[in-house]
Amino acid sequence: MAKRQDPKAKARALARYVSDNATRAGYAISSPSGDGKAKLAEAADMSEADISKILAGEYELPTDLLKPLAAALDVPHKDLLRAAGVLQDKAAQQNRPLTVQLAAQRLGITSPKNVAAFETLVAALLDAEKRR
Repeated sequence: MAKRQDPKAKARALARYVSDNATRAGYAISSPSGDGKAKLAEAADMSEADISKILAGEYELPTDLLKPLAAALDVPHKDLLRAAGVLQDKAAQQNRPLTVQLAAQRLGITSPKNVAAFETLVAALLDAEKRR
């Protein structure tokens, strides 16, 4: 089963992504004056405190704030969503093994009783396939 990235790791990954792209976009975020952070915050319509928290890897922001931040960084919105751990690459999703529970969910089987029956049925079918 695929490992889910913990929120702190996601925040650190987002911090690296934003820092790299902010520098690439011309924001002097490492400047002692803090001028680059202020300019990025203004361009992204965010507070400077939020930008500082993002860059420190200490902030989990609502996804609605990522679109203006992506525009300010001049990066695709989807890339920023991936860096924030909100979206997964299709390849990563396709490589994730399909569990019985996930199959039930995708098929719209939500009742715990029906999910259990589905799991039993799938187990019986897999066992029959092994004996073929």
